Amino acid sequence: MTDFTTFGLSAELRRAINDMGFEEPSPVQARIIPLLMEGRDVVVQALTGTGKTAAFGIPMAESISPHSRVPEAIVLAPTRELTMQVAEHLSRLSHHRHLRVLPIYGGQAMERQLRALRQGVQIVVATPGRLMDHMRRKSIDLSKVKVLILDEADEMLNMGFLEDVEYIMSHLPAERQTGLFSATIPATIVELSRKYMQSPEIVRLSRPRALSVPAIDQTYYEVPLKRRLDALGRVLDSSAGDRTIIFCGTRRLVDELTEALEGRGYLVEGLHGGLTQSAREKVMRAFRDGRTEVLVATDVAARGLDIPEVATVVNYDLPQDPEAYIHRIGRAGRFGRPGLAVTFLASREIPELRIIERITGTRMRREEVPTAIEIAEHEESSLVERLLDTLATGRWGPYRAIVEEMLDDHEAIDLAAAALSMVAEMPKARRAPTKRETKPAAGRPKVGRGA
Repeated sequence: MTDFTTFGLSAELRRAINDMGFEEPSPVQARIIPLLMEGRDVVVQALTGTGKTAAFGIPMAESISPHSRVPEAIVLAPTRELTMQVAEHLSRLSHHRHLRVLPIYGGQAMERQLRALRQGVQIVVATPGRLMDHMRRKSIDLSKVKVLILDEADEMLNMGFLEDVEYIMSHLPAERQTGLFSATIPATIVELSRKYMQSPEIVRLSRPRALSVPAIDQTYYEVPLKRRLDALGRVLDSSAGDRTIIFCGTRRLVDELTEALEGRGYLVEGLHGGLTQSAREKVMRAFRDGRTEVLVATDVAARGLDIPEVATVVNYDLPQDPEAYIHRIGRAGRFGRPGLAVTFLASREIPELRIIERITGTRMRREEVPTAIEIAEHEESSLVERLLDTLATGRWGPYRAIVEEMLDDHEAIDLAAAALSMVAEMPKARRAPTKRETKPAAGRPKVGRGA
């Protein structure tokens, strides 16, 4: 499976997928989309962050009629945050089919939800309690529901929603398609599937083995999306000219970030599946030759890359698949060289981070984004170290005569300061690595403070 064309999707869905920048299906999408497109009921064991929203959202957006004024699809989620997140994702997937998606959860004004329901919606994403409130008020018509999805089912049951879920399921049309997505499949979920589902296909997606890359120093920053570009600049400025790969989840983000970094003066190129083969080869040659110091890439485009000089990997967004995380950080610190993996994420993504930690068998260190003062101190320290390295090698010998001649008109300290200034202003990509930059990971300078 290399792309979404094999699913036989409509032009509207293909356009939405392209707009969102998806390059190829994740494992859960490759397995589940065909089953749901066939109308099968499914029970899916899948971890958070594996792309399961699109796995049920794509078939849902394909099958729902935009002309219906009452919901034809219901998604139940355990929390307000997940409800909003799923609703936003489904809205983007169904945009070109002109489907209306309504999130329903406690804490939001009931009148706002009532007004939206009166205007007509096709997909409702709801927490169980608030959906039951509407059912009892008779403010929602569920008689036309064709698809029901239970997202994070085990979490929903752990939070005490079993009776609510059963009440909702028992009041929906019997002739419907049901998908149940859960990180684990305990006995209660098995019983629920037997009682309310039609011969469901049970799919247990294989988990990655506990993997780790010992030479990689793994850190993360909690940074809102709107502040992420500035934070990235701080990280790059703290890396002392190390060759860096920045991973993004979509082609669009690769293009936007490449343009933004280029505008800030970085030597940067973008790499994704939308480029021609010749263009991709040109980008890679520039990166290998050191003419580019930063490569912004999607997971698909970066597969199979063999670039042993990379020292730093930045996850600009959290990868959908934990295996993708392992693949990303494996690009840095190869062949005994030091490596650093930095991950940006929002506070609400911490649970997904913990899953990645459990799978990789490591604990990532939380750090604060480097301050301007810390960056200046790091630059000064790096400059001093390069100076001491040069003194130790004796490479300065041929220039001694020039300095001695200039001493007739200038102070020695002024000449030395001017030389340092000249080195400091050199483009980072042209600087030779210091001894510190070729030591094992334990000796590598940190970017930021430990929390």
